[in-house]
Amino acid sequence: MEIQYQRNLKNSYMVVIESERPLNPDGELAERMLQRQQISGLLTWVSMEHGKHMTFWYQITGMQSMTDHLQQHPMDHRLLQGLLATLLELQEELPRYYLKPEHLLLRAEQIFIDAGGGQVRLCYEPMWEQEPGESLRELLEQLLPHIDHSDKAAVALAYGLYEICQQPNADIWQYVWEQAQPDTEKEPAVAEVSHPSEPSDGRIADAVATTQTVSLAAPVGSTVTAPDPVGSLPDRIASVRMPGDWSRHVSDFAQHWKELSGKYKKFRKKDKTNQPEAIYLFEPEEETAACEYPTVYLGAGTHVEGRLTYQGGGAQPSFEITGESFLIGGAHGQADGRIESSGVSRSHARITREEDAYYIEDLNSRNGTYLNGELLLYRQKRRLKSGDHLRFAQEEYIFY
Repeated sequence: MEIQYQRNLKNSYMVVIESERPLNPDGELAERMLQRQQISGLLTWVSMEHGKHMTFWYQITGMQSMTDHLQQHPMDHRLLQGLLATLLELQEELPRYYLKPEHLLLRAEQIFIDAGGGQVRLCYEPMWEQEPGESLRELLEQLLPHIDHSDKAAVALAYGLYEICQQPNADIWQYVWEQAQPDTEKEPAVAEVSHPSEPSDGRIADAVATTQTVSLAAPVGSTVTAPDPVGSLPDRIASVRMPGDWSRHVSDFAQHWKELSGKYKKFRKKDKTNQPEAIYLFEPEEETAACEYPTVYLGAGTHVEGRLTYQGGGAQPSFEITGESFLIGGAHGQADGRIESSGVSRSHARITREEDAYYIEDLNSRNGTYLNGELLLYRQKRRLKSGDHLRFAQEEYIFY
């Protein structure tokens, strides 16, 4: 499987390429079904044959991948609960149309969020297959390092679900169903929690995973019955009292996942030493021309400053580019360089600094980012040089 991004003047697409594989019966059935019925929570797509390759074109216009979203906003309880609710709904809905949950591609890079952090949309790829519980566990390994640890409900839900995924023969979807319900609809429950003899592996106790009001100070090996919880889910989580040792283990577990995130990203990087020949969806000459930029040093030494100077006829500001990552967009309080224009998306583009060079990438903005008149593809990082012309929707800048 290979992922590419394409766009035209109207729409943006994520293209999944299956090399030298014809469309299987599941794919043919899925295509017919989804042409007749749009299923909530799924990206719309069409399949195309390109030589010996099968391609699936998913429309992602104006959306952000979960990966890009989490670079700007930590995973809070609202977003996590919305993701689980969408996943649970699809587990129940897909079989009604003879579609298989095993074909859901549960990766943060292929999960998209509507503008403004609204509805979550998943990718149904009929030539991909993995047991849903295993896919969910791998997805959580991506998400845990990005959990907002100031949000107690998000912490309890995320780590608790991951603990359930580790248990053999656990009823994962029952747990997801319970946690995906609005707090007002959840029925009080009585849970029995047996304490392990020693939390040597640094994992959170089942009492925290089930988010019930349980005192963890009981003797080791005893069974504790939780009283009926009252109040909202955040209130119930806030009432959980943990002794010093358990608090330390929760902290250690969070630190463990921060370290794991670095290892996971390193593991997921593609090995570029033995890559197969690239598959082009358009003429190779166009792609080659898009990459022909000379190496340009913006200044001496390791400390480099960049500037975007406004060239339009409006009243937009110019920007000094500070930090390693500089977000350009229209979102108040979130964009480092805010452009107050109706055509500029909330999170429009990002400029990053790597050693002595700056790079620009579009964040799947609705009206596009242009470098010297060329429309950039989503996730296409391009090196900037002094004098480059940048356009964010209709607002023009020069980079120095």
